[in-house]
Amino acid sequence: MMSRFVSMSITRRYLVIVCLLLLTACAPVYSPYVYDQTASLKTEALALMRKAEEPYAKHAVKAERLMNDLLSLEQQEVLRKRNNAKVKQWQLLINDRGHLLGGFIHRWQTDTTLTETFISLESRLVGEAFDLIQSTEKQRQP
Repeated sequence: MMSRFVSMSITRRYLVIVCLLLLTACAPVYSPYVYDQTASLKTEALALMRKAEEPYAKHAVKAERLMNDLLSLEQQEVLRKRNNAKVKQWQLLINDRGHLLGGFIHRWQTDTTLTETFISLESRLVGEAFDLIQSTEKQRQP
């Protein structure tokens, strides 16, 4: 009777250990590279946005480079496992028909220059979007 109790106890322990291993294997993994790149791209984006009172053509190369860097990071996020929420965040940020950075760049390109008030409001929204992306990544830290 006692050996049966001990064997069930051992079996349960193994089962608990296996379950814990499976749960940790399914968790998204923190990437310091993605976190740092996000911070760097946020700085670049906000600095570029402050220049939107000037003609877009003057900053077109920087804007295109920034959008390419953002698309590249978004594609890296697509390749990471269990990362659908972060991919959606990046897609919302860079959508050129949206109301965040992609839409801002598109409007700047279309209107040539933007007002200080619009730039200020959009900069706040874009900054918060980057902060949310960074926060989501940081929550993955062990």
